[in-house]
Amino acid sequence: MKRAVAIGMLLAVVTAAGAQTPPKAGVALVLEVSGGRITGIEPYREVAADTTVTVPAGVRFVFQHYGSCRRFTLVGGVATFRRDGVDFTGGARPSDVRVACPRKVTLKDDGASAGVLMRSIGPPRLTVSPRPDFAIIGPRAAEFSALRVTRGSEIVLEQTVVTGSASRWPQDAPPLAAAANYDLELLPAAADRKPVVIGLRTLDTIAPGETLTLVNVE
Repeated sequence: MKRAVAIGMLLAVVTAAGAQTPPKAGVALVLEVSGGRITGIEPYREVAADTTVTVPAGVRFVFQHYGSCRRFTLVGGVATFRRDGVDFTGGARPSDVRVACPRKVTLKDDGASAGVLMRSIGPPRLTVSPRPDFAIIGPRAAEFSALRVTRGSEIVLEQTVVTGSASRWPQDAPPLAAAANYDLELLPAAADRKPVVIGLRTLDTIAPGETLTLVNVE
């Protein structure tokens, strides 16, 4: 009898675990919140599908929606996020402009990645602009303190990572060589952790409107 009860409890636990709803994918990236605060919203964090965000009067909310490749600026009002667009109610109609959609790679906790392979595994590489901008996002973003762009043993660029902001390519720094291979190294804050290395491949030319590359660390 005890064995039957134990098996029943185990099956219940397995069923409950299997029934958990996976988190919804991000459909937009927060770029700016100014003039006040918005509950649950911080710069350079993603907004999931079916999320409704209430923006208090006088607060400026800037975000980029992935599906429409548009950047919106909303001052007061309510925004409901969908994969294919955003619904707005209340307040003034937001302004928007078409922008280049960001590239995104997701790194899992075990070091595996979705969308790009690690250098130790080989190509393919993540395609970037010769003047790439990077933003480390996701639940483990705070674990990294700096990033480097390297080519062989040469350090082309090294920048401190600030949580809640993007690492912009310096205006006074020369662009990367076109159609060339580089590596992006994410340097952990903890001394006992190894850097995460992502292969990069630059485009042939600099396209109008630089593209942001999101590194989502889960």
